[in-house]
Amino acid sequence: MSIMILAAVLVVLGCWGTIIGMGYRYEKNWTKDFELELSFSQQQAAEGDNLWLYEIITNNKEMILPAVSVRFKTSKFLKFEDMDSGSVSDYFYRNDVISVRGYEQVRRKLRIRCARRGIYSIQEAELAGRDYFLQRTYLDKKAVDAGLIVYPSFVGIERILPLFQKSYGDMRTTVPMFEDPFEYVGVREYMPGDRMNRIHWKASAKTGNWQVKTSAYKAGQPALILLNLGSPGNFINQAAMEENIRIAYSLVHFLDRRGLETMLVANGGAGFRLQGSGKGYMGQVRRKLAAVTYETQVQSGVGMLQRERDNLAEHVHLFFISSQGKPDIQKELADTLHRGVSVTWVAVTAGGEDDTRQLLPVLEPCIYRWKA
Repeated sequence: MSIMILAAVLVVLGCWGTIIGMGYRYEKNWTKDFELELSFSQQQAAEGDNLWLYEIITNNKEMILPAVSVRFKTSKFLKFEDMDSGSVSDYFYRNDVISVRGYEQVRRKLRIRCARRGIYSIQEAELAGRDYFLQRTYLDKKAVDAGLIVYPSFVGIERILPLFQKSYGDMRTTVPMFEDPFEYVGVREYMPGDRMNRIHWKASAKTGNWQVKTSAYKAGQPALILLNLGSPGNFINQAAMEENIRIAYSLVHFLDRRGLETMLVANGGAGFRLQGSGKGYMGQVRRKLAAVTYETQVQSGVGMLQRERDNLAEHVHLFFISSQGKPDIQKELADTLHRGVSVTWVAVTAGGEDDTRQLLPVLEPCIYRWKA
């Protein structure tokens, strides 16, 4: 009887030793020759677009990994089609569990919708490995490099066109929207962004380089678009701010397509100022608007108007895109009108907050109320 007990004890000890040995081997080697790669199917997208996040897991060793959890953090504005394997707070925490055999590569495609413009990145993933008996969990981290720029979306042409038509009555007497291709005062060398219908073929043939016609209109007098990202109330109105950004992007694009140079100034975050026209300029506008913030360090809307006084030349039309309309801003806009500047104030409202209920009478003709 004692021999049987001893044998049983030895078997148990042997099994226990095997389990301990396997656990030690797993803990020591489970991340060895293990690779993880995350990448988006494209590096740039527009607000509302759908794309894929690729997840590639490679186990370059013989040892089987029975259960590996891959966890990573992304913005909550990147909406996964399958939201069951994650949790949402200020960020979305993705958590997928897979089994990987020896010398196996597992590829996964996760469908994502870009719910809001922004610059997004995934720089680290956490691995959680369960041992062969699913009793213990081991943790490790892997550096990854997945980046995505999401640009603002356009507002509908049916909404931007009335805004343009309201402003065009002022602009057509000061800034030519369509240049006459037969009226020009000289030629200059071709620059990126120049339109093909401006090429002077005879001059180009004589010089051997592309030459374009220059008209009497001076491109140094653009339409000025001021994007004020200050919220009207005590709290940040994200819906209104995002709509302000979409309108600014749509307006720059709309005017650019009609041959008009623009200057775009924003006061969110560190702020920025861009001026130009053409494809390269629009690329700069997209990137700046994708990155601009309004959570902190938003400069005063009044200060913005005051700083731009020197840019409000006689032939410039001012588009002021702002949900804020407090008395000091209205007074500054009224002073701008009194200086002979044509103004269109795009006043965006969302969630019931409206600073324009009490409006100076002089501003009534130039305000364009926009409900997000």
